[in-house]
Amino acid sequence: MIKKRCLLLIAALFVAISVAFATEPQVVVFNGKKYVAHTIVSGDTLYSLSKAYGVTEDDIIKAAMEISGERLSASQLKLGEKLFIPQKDEDKKRTKRSKSAYRTHIVERGQTLYSIAKSYKISVAILEEDNPTVDAAALAPGTELNIRRSEMGYATTEEIERVERERGATIEVGEGYHKVNPGETVYSLSRRYGITEEEFLQLNNLISSADLKAGMVVRVAKSAEDAESTKSGERAESTQRGERAEVVATDTTARDRRSFGEWIEDLFTADEEADSVELKPVDVEFLTLGRHNTLNVALMLPFHIRDKANSNYVDFYKGVLLAMEDLKAEGYSIDLSVYDTEHSAQKIKELVDYEDGLLDSHLIIGPVYEDELRYVLDLAEDNNIPVVSPLADIEGIKSPVLFQMQSEESFKYDKFSDVLDGSRELVMIYASSNDTAFAEEIKAEAKQAPMRELNFVFNRESYFYNRNADGSNGAFVDIKEYMRTQSAKAYVIVADRDTDIDRILTTLSSTRASIVDRGFNVGNYMIIGNRKWSRLANIERQSFFRNNVAFLVPYHAKRSDRAIRIFDGRYIAAYNTLPSMYSYRGYDAAMIFCRKMYEGIGRDIENELFMPLTTPYRFSYIDGVYVNTEWTLEQYTDHFRIEIR
Repeated sequence: MIKKRCLLLIAALFVAISVAFATEPQVVVFNGKKYVAHTIVSGDTLYSLSKAYGVTEDDIIKAAMEISGERLSASQLKLGEKLFIPQKDEDKKRTKRSKSAYRTHIVERGQTLYSIAKSYKISVAILEEDNPTVDAAALAPGTELNIRRSEMGYATTEEIERVERERGATIEVGEGYHKVNPGETVYSLSRRYGITEEEFLQLNNLISSADLKAGMVVRVAKSAEDAESTKSGERAESTQRGERAEVVATDTTARDRRSFGEWIEDLFTADEEADSVELKPVDVEFLTLGRHNTLNVALMLPFHIRDKANSNYVDFYKGVLLAMEDLKAEGYSIDLSVYDTEHSAQKIKELVDYEDGLLDSHLIIGPVYEDELRYVLDLAEDNNIPVVSPLADIEGIKSPVLFQMQSEESFKYDKFSDVLDGSRELVMIYASSNDTAFAEEIKAEAKQAPMRELNFVFNRESYFYNRNADGSNGAFVDIKEYMRTQSAKAYVIVADRDTDIDRILTTLSSTRASIVDRGFNVGNYMIIGNRKWSRLANIERQSFFRNNVAFLVPYHAKRSDRAIRIFDGRYIAAYNTLPSMYSYRGYDAAMIFCRKMYEGIGRDIENELFMPLTTPYRFSYIDGVYVNTEWTLEQYTDHFRIEIR
């Protein structure tokens, strides 16, 4: 059974959603605090409710203020309405990550007690104290270790390595051990250290080369003598390659002071040949749930910004709830916790530090804004939790646990490749106000295409002029004569004012119609618009059809499609309003990633096509983050049809 712990902005919304989705009285969660959903019946008073639930009247009034922003009085209690009463917690203190004292770690092949201690930044002594039956010298794969949450993050690499050295378990590179870098294989390491592949596998208790993972510390020598020989050989080999002989180990101390994503980035950029190295996905072992397991999902959205309700993210949340219904029908069990981030980095930091629900999450959707992601990613990287950024175009953050749903900008014009490949002339049309960024994008993508630039001027009538290099008007252009040529053309409207765009579209369509009526042909003709055109409210859409307008958008919901019609009907029935684009995106986010948590997420997600409703998603690992490479091309035809590809 899916448990929905709902964060709601106002009491009315709480009522609507509770009625639509709850089958029994619910305990809901608002910013980590639990509330009992009580339906007002005859005889209820603030006093009687306070006694019944073991709280004060002030507690109930305060809860109403936190949820709805309005002060509650005894006279406002109305029969049948929902009242959310704070749940009494006996002797509960707000302590950092206190829900469970320990997390469980399953030992993988090649791991040692010391490497595990380093990964959690926990002292070896604490690890041994909490796991008294574990033999550090014979740590078998599959062993379960208790990791004390309160001690995670406090031990330094130097402290742990000091214990290693004292116990004769030195693992420094060049002394018989090696830290595996991305791209290294059993074959390459065995050749490098002068042992056979079979010896390498035997030394490290590995079954096959597939068990070797980046970040492992592996043995590369069978004895102290072999280690010294290996060390000398490494120096000689390094000198032969012209490398600095003193560089023999990764600076793990520096890594401790940075995020995992930053460390990976530096790992590649520090190499002299970094420019020729393609960044590959880091082996992050995300959890794969069995169908009988419950998936814990944290949804982090800015429902309030500067104390004002944000309806867009309420819509997103409603879409998520409909996805929860569908996932329940498919047999999945999902526990959804919702947090109001308030578009505040400080609020998110507090949630990360103190909310046990986040630490226990298997999947995090949100936060929305890039500048708020860092706090969540620190937690997620430490615990291998995938984080879904539902709306932001990520620019400055790299993390192997981050998935960007927003279409990646560098793939924007892939679906225009047959137009921008030089097979037709591009005609750039400017006006008094222009989207110069859009113009530069087109020019960069169409370097091989013949190009002409025109200025549009409206002075009671429409006029076109050749555009000079400084942007001024050149010679007058008879647009009718120009359009009569048989060559294929794509007109790119750079103007960004509604009035100018509308006038240009009207002029081109009427000119084209006049030419065709006289028995002439205008050749292969289309107009390329900006992605902003999908939001233009003051332009008659008939102009799009008459001009074969096409533009790219990151998201499209075609209302005539069956999937959208069904979704719209369910949404209207539940919320008595039409869904917005945010509603569709909320549904998509939940359906894609909740399902993948049961199927296995990570590298296998690459190049898999997802289409929960009508918009496609395809994720690739690029520059240290998983990004959606799909854009939607909207093509308006003169048959008054919209083609989507």
